[in-house]
Order: sequence, then C-alpha cells, then structure tokens
Amino acid sequence: MKTSLKKIYTKTGDQGKTALISGERLPKNSLVFEVLGTLDEFNASLGLVVLKFKKVAKTDIFLQEQALLIDLQNELFKLGAEIAASPRVKLADDFVEKLEKEIDFLQNDLGDNWRYKFVLPGGSELSAFLDLSRTICRRLERRIVTLDNERDIREVVLQFVNRISDYLYALRTWVNKELKTEEIEFKS
Repeated sequence: MKTSLKKIYTKTGDQGKTALISGERLPKNSLVFEVLGTLDEFNASLGLVVLKFKKVAKTDIFLQEQALLIDLQNELFKLGAEIAASPRVKLADDFVEKLEKEIDFLQNDLGDNWRYKFVLPGGSELSAFLDLSRTICRRLERRIVTLDNERDIREVVLQFVNRISDYLYALRTWVNKELKTEEIEFKS
C-alpha cells in the first residue's frame, strides 16, 4: 500500500505563529525560533564544509574529519529537537568529550607554537568555510545563552556549542597546515 506524502505547507503558520515539538504555539519571532534558525544556518554551513572536505580529501585523516563533521551535523539535529522541547530527543551527553579528544589530537599534530599568533580568517578555501561556520556557531552560542535566561537549557548544551567553535578553529588551522597553506598573520 502506497502512502501519500504530506504537503510541505500546512497553513498553520500563516498568521505568524508556529509550534514547538511540544505543541506550544509561539510567534515566529520568538527567541526560541531565532535560536533554531541560527542552528539551521550553522548546520547548512557545515554542509558546505563537508562538501569542501570531499574535494580536498588528501588523506584518510581528512575523511575521518569529514565523518566527524557529519556526526556533528546529526547531533545538531538532536540539539534542535531539544531546543524545540522534544520530550524524547536530546543531545548526546558524550559528544563534548568526543570533540575534546579530536581537538587534543589536532593541537598535538599542530605542535606547540600554533596558538601564539593571530591569523586572518581563510588561508585555504576549506579553512575559509570553516571560519565562516565557526562565526555562525559563535552567534548560535550567544543566542542560546540568551535563551537560557528564558528557559532552562541543560549545561551540556552550552558546553557542546562552545566546544564546537573550539574544534572548528583547531580544524581550520590544522587544514591549512596539512594543505601547506601559508597563513596571513594579523599586523597591528
């Protein structure tokens, strides 16, 4: 038996309100939807990063980073469900630790002196996309902190989003090293 697809439009939001997963209807300009929209924008930017990783997949380690980014995108969907008041879907508590382990790996591979200079965003095209994603992630973090003043946000959510931007910065720097791209240092 074939089931028909539901229409993408519901007409329930035509008056400027929409519902959270919990069923609570709020104005579309509510802070929670600003957070969800920024989360969606961030995840979309990571989609571009994943595509760029495919184009420069020089080694297996690049493929491993690409796989971690896809895992991260899945976790971001869980985060969205949690922010939208899902009673069942929650962000995995252990993903912060997974990111920290990867940051440690990248930092160790970069050596001791990598973090003692300020560099301009970019370098390689892939790193430029990582920088863009990182800045969107930082905006998401600011929006979630603001939402935390209205609703009770689990501490792991704040840790998760903060750690993502750390990971993306370490990753962009590591990518430039692996691609032998010269960084442009900030000149004061």
